[in-house]
Amino acid sequence: MSIWVYYEYNSFLNMGGNYRRNAYFLRHSTYKMIERNHVYNMDCRDGLREMSRGGVFVDAVITDPPYLINYFSHHRQDKTHKFCKPIENDDNPQIIIDTIPLIYDVMKPDTPIYMFCGSDKVDFFKSEIEKFFTVKNLIVWDKGNHTAGDLDAQYGKSYEFIIYANKGRAPFMPDARRFEDIWRIPRVSGKEQIHQNQKPQNLLRRIIIQHTKPHDLILDPFAGSMSTAVAAYNLQRDYIGFELSPEIYAEGAAWLEREKRQISIFDILSNQTKK
Repeated sequence: MSIWVYYEYNSFLNMGGNYRRNAYFLRHSTYKMIERNHVYNMDCRDGLREMSRGGVFVDAVITDPPYLINYFSHHRQDKTHKFCKPIENDDNPQIIIDTIPLIYDVMKPDTPIYMFCGSDKVDFFKSEIEKFFTVKNLIVWDKGNHTAGDLDAQYGKSYEFIIYANKGRAPFMPDARRFEDIWRIPRVSGKEQIHQNQKPQNLLRRIIIQHTKPHDLILDPFAGSMSTAVAAYNLQRDYIGFELSPEIYAEGAAWLEREKRQISIFDILSNQTKK
């Protein structure tokens, strides 16, 4: 969609007293309308601005941004593997500074945000979120498996943080369980991984069920493998996501499409059984 904005002003010319109308081109911008149940291969900052422009507002945010540690795997024999490449924007704190207020703008009142982060930069993430949101918990996610790190001078890290915050006050769903703030859920590993920091479906499903009902809209600005979209789809929630990397986007989109086809087959078989 193209928006043409003109600034018109009237000027009175002293030469002969002629009246002249002048139309001046002020701005031209082209943007796409952001729609439900789509993940877009684009910078989330641009996507969030388009959501605000189009009046698209969400019921919950679940996101796993770059941890700002310039992470890549050192421990694969195949050094050409995609996980041996640094994660895009993982050394760019400005993307977090820019994105958090844009997220706030597209959230409905009294809604939750869950943002994953590592222990290395948790103070930075928390301080940025607190500029706009009320932090309710620092949830400790016990992954059940530790990272390698400095084998001779550092203990293995077996947890990550999830910053749970509210825009206003976001109560749990009436039938939702009140969990403690340490969650023991195994991480995704091995061939199941599309992204090296992919979050498990059981973890994402827990968050979604806590705060949303079917057809509520869930946003993931850093969609990665599209695990949030997959969890949302399987729970009959709507979703919007953004992913910058074309390679990760393509793999995530393929996974999401497989999930949709699988559920469609189950629906067909179920309907045939009912007949």
